[in-house]
Amino acid sequence: MKGYKALDQEMRAILGNEMQYELGKTYTVYGKVVPCENGFHFCEKIEELNCYYNIEDSRIFEVEADGIIIKSEDKYVAEKIKLVRELSKEEISKYFEQNLQLLVCHDKAYIRYTVARQGYGLNILVHDEDRDVRYAVARQGYGLDILVHDKDYCVRCMVAEQGYGLDILVHDCDRDVRCIVANKGYGLDILISDEDWMVRQAVVRQGYGLDILVHDKDYCVRCMVAEQGYGLDILVHDCDRDVRCIVANKGYGLDILISDEDWMVRQAVVRQGYGLDILVHDKDYCVRCMVAEQGYGLDILVHDCDRDVRCIVANKGYGLDILISDEDWMVRQAVVRQGYGLDILVHDKDYCVRCMVAEQGYGLDILVHDCDRDVRCIVANKGYGLDILISDEDWMVRQAVAKQGYGLDILVYDEDCDVRRTAKTMLDRIATQ
Repeated sequence: MKGYKALDQEMRAILGNEMQYELGKTYTVYGKVVPCENGFHFCEKIEELNCYYNIEDSRIFEVEADGIIIKSEDKYVAEKIKLVRELSKEEISKYFEQNLQLLVCHDKAYIRYTVARQGYGLNILVHDEDRDVRYAVARQGYGLDILVHDKDYCVRCMVAEQGYGLDILVHDCDRDVRCIVANKGYGLDILISDEDWMVRQAVVRQGYGLDILVHDKDYCVRCMVAEQGYGLDILVHDCDRDVRCIVANKGYGLDILISDEDWMVRQAVVRQGYGLDILVHDKDYCVRCMVAEQGYGLDILVHDCDRDVRCIVANKGYGLDILISDEDWMVRQAVVRQGYGLDILVHDKDYCVRCMVAEQGYGLDILVHDCDRDVRCIVANKGYGLDILISDEDWMVRQAVAKQGYGLDILVYDEDCDVRRTAKTMLDRIATQ
C-alpha cells in the first residue's frame, strides 16, 4: 500500500521511539501490530499527516507499506514499511495547489487547517466556521482587518501577535488578548490600570509604571516588579512571602530577611550564602537542608534531628563513619551511594539499603541469596548468579533472569505466564538478530 510518512530533519520518527530511518530500506516490526503501540504508522494522503505532525517542519516521504496493515482513524499502522522517496517542498506545494478546491471545503477541520497553514485558500478560510482554521489564517497575516473582530479570543490573540489592530485590541474583553497588546509595548498607559493582574504584570515586564505597580494589590504583580529589581527597599517588607523570596534572590535586604517569619524566605537567604552560621541552627529543617546543600556546618548537621538533613550530609560525603549507623534507612542508603561501608551495609536490616548495595555491584555473592526478592532482582539485573536465580521461588526474579537472556530454553516453560512471555520475547529477538 502506498502512503506518506513524516520524519524529522534527521529522518527519525517524530513521535514514539525516535527510530532512525534510511531511504530504500525495508523495516519489519515483530509482535502483534497495534495502532499507537507497535507498528509503522503512515497516512494515505499528505494532508492527513498534519493531524499528527507539522508538515512545515517535517520531511515528508512516500512509503510502501506491506504485511499486516490496520487502519485507525486517519492513519494506518503496518507490519512492514519502506521509504521510497522524499517529497520536495515544491511537490508538496503543488499538491495543495492542484487539490485546493477539494481541500478547502473538506468536511474535516484539521484538513482545512492544514491548507491554511500552507498559505492556500485564505480568502475562503478566513470565514471558516472552525476557530483553529481562522487562527491559521491570521498566522499567515491574512484578513487581519476581519479577524481583529473575530468571536474567538484565540484568533484575536494571533491578530495581536501580528501587531495589528492594537488600538482596538487594547480594549478587548479577553485578558489574554490585552496581555499580548501589553507585550507589544502598546497602550501601557491604559493597561497599567487594567482590572486583571495578568495584564498589569505584562505591563511590568515592559518596565512601565513600576513606581505605581510596586504598590499593586496583587502579589503576582509585585513579584514581577521585584524581578525587575525595582523597589526592593519597599518590597523587602512586603506582606507576601513570594515577593520577599524574590527580594532575597536578588541579594537585597538579607540582614532583614534572615529573621523572616517564613522558612521559604530564610531558605532563599541561605541560597545567597548569607548568615549560614545562624541559619545552620534554624528551626525549620528545610532551611537547614539548604545550609547542608551549601556544604556549611556539616559537622553540626551530621547530628541533625531530621533525616533529610542527614541524607544531604551523607551525599556530601561527610561523616560517613557516623552515618553508617544512622537509625534511618534512607540515611544509610545515602551512605551506600558514596560507596562507603559496603562490607557492613551488605548485611543491613533494611532491604532498601541492601538494594542500593546491589546496585553498586558489591556483595553479589551474598545478596544472590537475600531474603528479599527486590534485592535478588537487582542481582539478576547485574547478570550475576543466573544459574542460581533461574530456580528462584519468585517469578519476578526469574523474569529478571529471562531479561538477561539466560536459560530461555527452560524459562519458556515456566509456571508463570509473565516469565514465559518474557522468555519467548527474548527468544524471538535473538532469532531476528
